Amino acid sequence: MKSKLVLSAEEARLEPTAIMGNESGIYFTFMSDLAVIADILPEPLEPAFPLVSGYVVEINNPSFGEPYKEAMLGVYVKVNGVVGMYPVSFLLSGPGAEMATYLGREKTGLSKKICDKEDDIKLEQKGDVLRGTVKRKGELLLDVSLKLGEYNDPSVGNIYNNPAPGKKCGGTSFYFHTFLEPDENGKATYKKVNLISNEAEYTYKEWKPGKVSVRLYSSKDDPWGIFPVFANLGGAYSENDLEMKDLFIIGNPSPEKVMPKLMSVRFDKAALVKGDK
Repeated sequence: MKSKLVLSAEEARLEPTAIMGNESGIYFTFMSDLAVIADILPEPLEPAFPLVSGYVVEINNPSFGEPYKEAMLGVYVKVNGVVGMYPVSFLLSGPGAEMATYLGREKTGLSKKICDKEDDIKLEQKGDVLRGTVKRKGELLLDVSLKLGEYNDPSVGNIYNNPAPGKKCGGTSFYFHTFLEPDENGKATYKKVNLISNEAEYTYKEWKPGKVSVRLYSSKDDPWGIFPVFANLGGAYSENDLEMKDLFIIGNPSPEKVMPKLMSVRFDKAALVKGDK
């Protein structure tokens, strides 16, 4: 099929459905510092629990491109009484990472960055132990192991809505969609921010609980180690399909207050104004 630069009006639209098909990997949750979580949250988000969750997964059949690997750290927040996940940072690698990053940032405002090498995000298994590691620019940011069997703390199953093969579980997430525009001096500045609410649905094929051990580290460009690990609560090996459903604008927070808490997970230090060192 020949490619073309000019598309019809029908063709020149993004596919409304985004499905991360045949997603597999490690999910984990640990108890952290509520004060640290509160400090990194842009308004009007409020911390719901002193918990951090994340994953290291392979997305083998995305509906919008080639396969890729993805790692995420997120925290639980409240907005207008609704509890949901606020994904703080995503890192991606592999053939489909570029398109997944562009779509995530432009369509929903997700804080995604691309790793240098495909194997910067790794998943390995030896017997009943799985390990996920995440690097960027040669620096280790996450090292998580999962021993299949049972959770560190049985109550963590409730955080995940007690998944099981064949079960569908929904959830709410919140994102900040940001808009750069020239100011009166011709300099790019953030003029508008939309707070987005998103409903997603997991369809589970496998969910194998396990004990997790999470180690986080920071580099100058990716401060993942900001969250202390007070207690590992548990996780699982999962195989699922994840469908991103409808998006809704639920607020327009002040860019001046929001952007200082978003920049370091969206851009490397080289792209930012240099302050005191």
